Amino acid sequence: MDAKTVLAESRRYLLAVAAIVALGVVLLPARGLAPSTTFMLLFVPAVVAVARLTDVRVSAVAAVAAFLTLDFLFVPPYYTFTVSTLAEWVALAVFLGVALTTARQTDRLRQRQEAAVARRRELELLNRASFRAVSEDSPEALAAFVVGQVRDVLDAARAALYTGCGSSPLLLAGDGPPECEPDESDLVTWVLREGKAIGLPPEAVPLDQRPVAVAAAVAVPGSTARGAYLPLQTTEVLEGVLVAVPSHPGAVTPAEARILAALANLSAACLERLRLEDVASHAKAVTEAERLKSTLVASVSHELKTPLAAATARVTGLLQGRTAADEGRVRTQLAAVVQDLGRLDASIRDLLDVSRLESASWEQRLEPFDVREILGTVLAREPADLRDHVRFEAADIVPEVLVDGAQLARALANLIENAFAYTPPDTPITVTLAETPGGEVEIAVEDRGPGVPDTEKPHVFEKFFRGSSAARAPHGSGLGLTIAAEIVRIHGGTMRVEDAKPQGARFVIVLPAAEETQK
Repeated sequence: MDAKTVLAESRRYLLAVAAIVALGVVLLPARGLAPSTTFMLLFVPAVVAVARLTDVRVSAVAAVAAFLTLDFLFVPPYYTFTVSTLAEWVALAVFLGVALTTARQTDRLRQRQEAAVARRRELELLNRASFRAVSEDSPEALAAFVVGQVRDVLDAARAALYTGCGSSPLLLAGDGPPECEPDESDLVTWVLREGKAIGLPPEAVPLDQRPVAVAAAVAVPGSTARGAYLPLQTTEVLEGVLVAVPSHPGAVTPAEARILAALANLSAACLERLRLEDVASHAKAVTEAERLKSTLVASVSHELKTPLAAATARVTGLLQGRTAADEGRVRTQLAAVVQDLGRLDASIRDLLDVSRLESASWEQRLEPFDVREILGTVLAREPADLRDHVRFEAADIVPEVLVDGAQLARALANLIENAFAYTPPDTPITVTLAETPGGEVEIAVEDRGPGVPDTEKPHVFEKFFRGSSAARAPHGSGLGLTIAAEIVRIHGGTMRVEDAKPQGARFVIVLPAAEETQK
C-alpha cells in the first residue's frame, strides 16, 4: 500500500471519529435534561450513518469513539473514563455491542446494495452492448465499439481488441497509448497461442465464465503488465484477445473483471457470427457463380449452336441433293443461311460486348450529342416495315448529352429491338425524349406487349435472364438489356423498367446533360 492510499485511509478514520466527537459536543448543553441512556440512543444513528458511508472497520472505530465520548461527557463522573455504577457499565457495554452489531449489519446491507446496483449497471451495459454489437456488420466496427465501451465504462487507460491465430495477432481497434503496456504484443501472442487469460483476479468471475488465468511473468518470463488479457473463446475457435489496462493504480479489480469477461464473451460470439456469415456468404457466392456458369454455358451453347446447326443443315441439304436445285431455291436457302449466320454473329458480338463493358476495356469517345440524331440513326438501320410502327415524341428543347455515340446507339437499338420482339404485330412502339425537372435527359421506349411482372423487374437487366414472356422472343440471348444497362451506367446514367399504360413495358434511360457532366 503506497503513501497516498495510507493517507486516504487515515483521513477516513479521523473524519469518522471527528463526527462522533462533534455530535457529543452538540448534545453537551442538554446533558442534565435527560439520562445518559437517552444520549446513547442518539449516538446509534450516527454510527449507522458512518457504516453507510464507509466500511465495517471505520464504523467499528466510530462505535468505540462513541462509547468513549458517552463515558467521557455523559456518564458521571464527567470528564473521566471511570463509571460510578454497575448500571452505567451495563448500559455502556450494551451500547457498544448494539453499535458494533448495527454497524456490521449496516455494512453488509450497504455491500449488498452496492453489489445489486453494480450488477444492474452491468446488465444494462450488456443489454446496450448486445443490441449494438449484433448490428455491426464488420469485425473492425465491432472491435471499435467494444474498445469504446471498455474505455467509457471502466475509464481504462488502454483498450484494444486483437484477432488472429497462433503468432499472428492483428489489431482491429485500439484506444489509448500502447506504451501503457510495453509487453502487450508478446502477451497477446501468448494468449492467442495458449487460450488462457492474463491478469484476472481468480475470484472475480463465476466459474462458468472464468477463463484460466495466469500472471504476466508466468506467461512471458520477464514481462510486466497491469492490464487484463482475455481470450475471446467460442465453442469452436479462439476469435481474438481483449486488452484492458486500468487507469487507477494496481491491477484490474473484481468488478472490472466481471464486466470485461462479459464483454469478452459477447465479442467472441459476435466475431463468430460475422465469421460464419462471411463463410456462408462466400459459399453462396460460389454457388451463384456455379449457377451463372451453368447458365452461361447453356445459353452460349444454345445461341451459338442453334444458328450454326441450321446453317450447316441448309448447306448440307443443297450439297447432298440428288437433283440440281433451281436457282430460286438455292437463293432462298442461302438467304436463310445468311440469316442464321447473322444470328450467330449477333450472339458472339453480345458476349464480347458484355465482356468488354464489365472489364472497362471498351474505349469511350465522349462527345456532345443531340439524342434525336442518335435515335434517327438507330431507326434508319431498322427494316422499313418495323420502322413504320415507331412513334417518336420529343420536346422542343432537349439538352445535349456527353456520350460515346456508338455505344449509346447500341443501347437504344437493343431497347427498340427488345420492344419489337415483345410487341404484337401492327402495334406501335413509342419513343419519347424529354428533359427532367432536374435538368437531365430522359429517353423512354414503350411497347404494348405483356409487360414485366413486378417479381421480375429487379432481375430484368441481369445477364441471360429470360422472363416469363420469353417465348415471344425465342431467339434472344438475354444479353441485350444487360448491355444497354451497362452502357448507361458507364455514362453516369440510370435505367429502369416500369409499367406502361394501358399495358406493356416502359424502359426509361436518364442521362446527365452535357453541361452537368462537364462541370
